[in-house]
Amino acid sequence: MKDVTTDPQKVERILHTAMVDFGQQGFLKTKTDDIAAQAGVSKGLLFHYFGSKQGLYIDTYHTAFDRLYTIVDQQVWTDATSLTDMVTRATRYKIKLQLQYPVEFRFLMQAYIDTPHFPPRLQKEMSTMMQRTQEIGNQYIAGMMQKIKLRPGARMADVLAVVNAVTSSIMVQAEKDIASHGYTKIEELESLIEDINRQLTIVEHGFLPD
Repeated sequence: MKDVTTDPQKVERILHTAMVDFGQQGFLKTKTDDIAAQAGVSKGLLFHYFGSKQGLYIDTYHTAFDRLYTIVDQQVWTDATSLTDMVTRATRYKIKLQLQYPVEFRFLMQAYIDTPHFPPRLQKEMSTMMQRTQEIGNQYIAGMMQKIKLRPGARMADVLAVVNAVTSSIMVQAEKDIASHGYTKIEELESLIEDINRQLTIVEHGFLPD
């Protein structure tokens, strides 16, 4: 946000409205006129605070990210006994957070989808921030990978890529199920936890007979 005198309550309203609208409509379809009107401020004040639509988007991303990652409890998975166990626990925990903070999760997932379609400057900045986010997750997985022995020829980067692909697909499906069925409890999404457990067991142990 620009270094200007601000009204915290108005900033909070703008950021919340932006998070909802960007998350539901995406960056390109969301209009700053609508955000300003819904937040009860003038469009001029919105630009006074955030400089531009892209500036507002970046600050909204930081707000959503900070709300979630400052409350993450790593103890949920740090004592896991295997890669599958760790990632399954982490995914269950992420879905619980998704149920608690649906607006933040919806925005962050839409940001991931929108990245290829951002204007060049925003695309570059968002790609950098998302890469850092991915690196945080990879650090957790890498810690577990150090405890297990990879087969000859297997590379850590490839394992991380496969695990991330599996978990990303599950989180996208969780978002769809929550939106379409109105789920509010982790128990209602337990079938997705079972899916990721089975899939990661194949990743960890293979699918061909010994």
